[in-house]
Amino acid sequence: MKLRGKILISLTTVIIFMGLFQSLFFQTRVEKIFENYLSENDEMKIDMMKQTVISYYNSTGSLKGVDQFLESSNRIMMNMGKMMGNQDETIGIIIADTAGEIVANTTPKNMENNASSVTEPIVIEGKTIGTFKAYPIKSASVSRIEQQFVQSVNLTILLGFLFAGIITLIIGFFLSKKITSPLSQLVSGIEHVSKGNTKYQVKIDSKDEFKQLGDAFNQMTETLEKTEHIRKSLVADVAHELRTPLAIIRAKLESIQAGALEATEEVILNVSDEVYRLSRLVNDLQQLSLAESKTLSLHKKRTEINGFMESILSQFEWFADEKGIKLQLNKSSNDLFIEIDQDRMTQVVVNLLGNALRYTPDNGTVTVHVKVEGESVVLSFKDTGPGIDEQKLPFIFERFYRIDDSRKRDEGGAGLGLSIAKGFVEIHGGNINVTSTKGEGTEFKVSLPIQ
Repeated sequence: MKLRGKILISLTTVIIFMGLFQSLFFQTRVEKIFENYLSENDEMKIDMMKQTVISYYNSTGSLKGVDQFLESSNRIMMNMGKMMGNQDETIGIIIADTAGEIVANTTPKNMENNASSVTEPIVIEGKTIGTFKAYPIKSASVSRIEQQFVQSVNLTILLGFLFAGIITLIIGFFLSKKITSPLSQLVSGIEHVSKGNTKYQVKIDSKDEFKQLGDAFNQMTETLEKTEHIRKSLVADVAHELRTPLAIIRAKLESIQAGALEATEEVILNVSDEVYRLSRLVNDLQQLSLAESKTLSLHKKRTEINGFMESILSQFEWFADEKGIKLQLNKSSNDLFIEIDQDRMTQVVVNLLGNALRYTPDNGTVTVHVKVEGESVVLSFKDTGPGIDEQKLPFIFERFYRIDDSRKRDEGGAGLGLSIAKGFVEIHGGNINVTSTKGEGTEFKVSLPIQ
């Protein structure tokens, strides 16, 4: 059964149970209240009749002839009842004197043993002059009025229940549609994605959690689409990178086998260079894959970062002197100790520093800063090179991306250096970013957490 049907069935069940509960509860309650009302009314009439007897005694000095007086009072009460719409509404009275002799009796014979009778002594100024016994007579008209009242209340409850039930079902119908419609779209989207359509997007016109769920689904499909694009690009790029050295190795080996090329030391060295390039490419890809999947093992060691950077820069001084480049290190004024894998971070620094020196023209400047910003140590590498086009900056950390497409692979590498550097920095819990101005230079910043 679909969710919409379940919602409607649940609402219907709740309405039915609520209707039955209200009907039983209100019917019992109304009957009880009405009975209390009649009982209080009878008590008031009995008290009035008793006061009438006391008044008669006070005026005559005896109870003799009180029966006629009571009959007159009953006629008056009946006339008042008729004016109020109640027929034959009366109370049977029996008056006995102190000797137990009945002096007045207005009660039908079949009511004298009624359990609902009220018996009270008649006391005047502390003196008991007799006994007062009253029998409330519930006429047929009163019973009919009671039944009509209860039926009217029950009918009102039933009509209210039916009206509320219909309104609730109508609202539930549209509400269930509003709830299930986004879910149907998401189910359809999941089916499309499961079939490989990662470009599918859902459109949910609401401002609730379903909207957030739809946005999350769309972001997921966008991520899947990007991941799939990266995967395809990686396969194509790896194939392209492997094709050239493999073709060179194959061509030279076939030439040697055919006798067209002599296996001299120079030829063997060329083949070895291509094998080495292949090995380095495979190794770089493996390290990059491990870094991006956060599974690269690190051997962290407490390291003083100023001395660490100084030792690496000293190895590039000859290259900087050869090009007339001023290589400057601005260390932090205090010793800075952080936990790093020295081999991995050395590869990061060598990559960034090597690029800065490579792209800086002769007689330029490469400045390295070591400083603290907040809870991080920041290593910045700033050069005075040609800079990078703004359109190319978002892509420089992607695999196999080269700023200069015409650059030879044996000079510029496979285009994995910055991708590996980014992966190594992020697996240390840091981040790397770049800013560049065309014609002025480029600056890379590596932030590493102090703790």
